[in-house]
Amino acid sequence: MYHFELQQLNRKIRLPYCFILLFITTFSININAIPLEKIVIQDTSTLGKYYPKKTYSGIDIPTFQENKDKLPRPIFDDKPAYIDFYYKAWEIGFDHFKKPQASSPFVSNFIDEAFNENIFLWDMSFSTMWGNYAHHIFPSIEGLDNFYRTQLPDGEIVREVGEKDGHLGVLGWSEPGTEGNLNHPILPWAELESYKITANKKRLADVYLPLVNYRESFKKIYHAQSGLYLTDKAAMDDSPRNVDMIAGIDIAAEMVIFDHWLAEISLILGKKDKANFYTNRAENYTNFINKKLWDDKTGFYYDWGKNNKRMTMRTIAGFWPMLGKIPNKAQLKRLVEHLEDPKSFNTKHRVPTHPADEIGFNGDYWAGAVWVPTNTMVIEGLELNGEHKLAREIAMNHLNATTEVFLKTGTAWENYSPLSISKGRKAKPDFIGWSGLAPINYLIKHAIGIRINAPKNEIEWSINEMSRHGIEGLRFGNNNITLISAKRLSESEPLNISVNCLKPFSLVVHKNEAKRRFNITCESESRLNIKL
Repeated sequence: MYHFELQQLNRKIRLPYCFILLFITTFSININAIPLEKIVIQDTSTLGKYYPKKTYSGIDIPTFQENKDKLPRPIFDDKPAYIDFYYKAWEIGFDHFKKPQASSPFVSNFIDEAFNENIFLWDMSFSTMWGNYAHHIFPSIEGLDNFYRTQLPDGEIVREVGEKDGHLGVLGWSEPGTEGNLNHPILPWAELESYKITANKKRLADVYLPLVNYRESFKKIYHAQSGLYLTDKAAMDDSPRNVDMIAGIDIAAEMVIFDHWLAEISLILGKKDKANFYTNRAENYTNFINKKLWDDKTGFYYDWGKNNKRMTMRTIAGFWPMLGKIPNKAQLKRLVEHLEDPKSFNTKHRVPTHPADEIGFNGDYWAGAVWVPTNTMVIEGLELNGEHKLAREIAMNHLNATTEVFLKTGTAWENYSPLSISKGRKAKPDFIGWSGLAPINYLIKHAIGIRINAPKNEIEWSINEMSRHGIEGLRFGNNNITLISAKRLSESEPLNISVNCLKPFSLVVHKNEAKRRFNITCESESRLNIKL
């Protein structure tokens, strides 16, 4: 008798084929009408041909208690709860470091996303971004090796892979070759974020071919009639947009973003002709998106509907174009207005995935809850377009809200309520996972204000706080640094910064609109008295 595995959320049920038919008939479950003969078990020997790592290698899984003192040690005297949340996030995160099961084709250790028995592409990609700060303890970026190792011969990388046996996708939900398999293609973003901290150019060279072929595999879901890309849910499982949408603005924008990332990696690797190709393709598709999916009357980017018309429902997906620098200055201004509107996207806890004044909003899950991956997209998109003040406001709003929820519940959650300072009604606890971005990345990058650029041997520090703050034991490249800004009593008081390091580096200090560069020699502790 034939059997199928149904995997939904964290449940796994093995049922006979006749029961599946009865269940589908009774409850009208849509399995995307995929003919059964198209669902095949992949021969793992045909997978991962573009990635050089073929067999497992990895360190023993480290423990939090043995490594707590080796982590970067943030200082924020004005808000000790930030520090408590930071270490709790790491404690949970260490519990989610995993070694592959012997029965799987995986080749590297990884961060488990804390959702179910599969690894998820965009969950793990975002998780590596907080994991980068402990790259000297657990190289979390290597977890993405398991997606490259299970890459299909035509370049496709599936949205989720079984941890036990490496099965690709989920029946009726995310089969390879379908729009249901689509997950936000942010692998190159994760790789570039890792590169900024490690300066590991060899890794970029190793992942280049997998990424190039992954980008080209999206032609399988290209929708010639609209010129866009077929979109099932794009990981926003219950978003109200899904009912009428055929092609998402997020996926269209991500094709532009992907090409910009490939251009950046190409330049790093000395492939100027390739960089020009990807840049030109990104610019051409940018023009197309602005003509087809931008509505000047409402000042927003929309999805494309099944009726072959531009939809009118706003969602957080309409901000993905910022990450590809798709909007011009006038369009950016309109998008900012939406983000600052208290009736829609400027809720008590920002930014809801579905605006509060839009049809279908209920504040739950993808119908309006606040999620850190989409917040990170919005924040990074704003920064890329020069909207630094608003970007920090949203980041601090999210950090403060999630910290308050941590103080109430003792943990981080999968998503959060947009209308109150509370966890989402449909949210898993201990979700680190991507929710580690707030207590770790947002604290270091936005609250403390430190940005690392290891390839340039440079730290940029935007100082926005009056209290004593900074970080000790921050690793980037082969360096180990400490940066502390002393307490100030007034905005006009000069900055008093102490610096310790192993190797010389450049420090760029920002305050308001002013900045100064310092060449730190590391011969002894440096004390900088800066009037900006």
